[in-house]
Amino acid sequence: MTFKKTNKMTITIFGATGRMQHLLVQQALDTGHKVIGYARTPSKMTIQHPNLTLIKGTMLDKTAIEAAIEGSDVVIETVGCVSEGTKLIIQAMKKFKVKRLVVVSTSNAKDSKDLPDKKFALLLGMTRGVLKLLGLFNRQYRNAVSELRKIAEIVRNSDLDWTLVRVAGLNNKARSNHVKSGYLGQGRLSFTTSRADMADFLLQQVTDSTYIKQAPAISS
Repeated sequence: MTFKKTNKMTITIFGATGRMQHLLVQQALDTGHKVIGYARTPSKMTIQHPNLTLIKGTMLDKTAIEAAIEGSDVVIETVGCVSEGTKLIIQAMKKFKVKRLVVVSTSNAKDSKDLPDKKFALLLGMTRGVLKLLGLFNRQYRNAVSELRKIAEIVRNSDLDWTLVRVAGLNNKARSNHVKSGYLGQGRLSFTTSRADMADFLLQQVTDSTYIKQAPAISS
């Protein structure tokens, strides 16, 4: 393992003000880490802590992205759908010699270790059907999926110590302390992950080298 591993680290979280991200920030702070939270609207952050720094910016703001990454040990990107932003993050990480990158992805971003999985194929089919009925299966949705897949390829092609964490549906159930991880088609994963479990797994990747340069799917 080449990335820095200590008990206390500085973690940059892109997209820090979302529902799952609030849980991630709180868990990181509770563990003793320092957190740099990056968000378009930092005022949405409800957590106050002396080890929490907030930086305002978009995913296309190179200067703000660099400010958020300088001095950090680990970067967690939870935004998705902005491949140009991922490129800027990777460029900044290389500039400041930050090696560990954890990126939230989706089951739509397939992996070579996946096996055929009828459950997830059915889920994707049902999701598309519902979106079509609601009039939401449109160019914007397809572009979002395309961007997520593009991000996965950008991350895979970097020389960083990356991990893509793939999730399907999210719910608000309590933290289980037992997140399932692996690859599709192995019969271990369910359709949904609680936001608390997702935050738990993302934080584990800060110091765990098990999935470096891999793209595990997770569920509760």
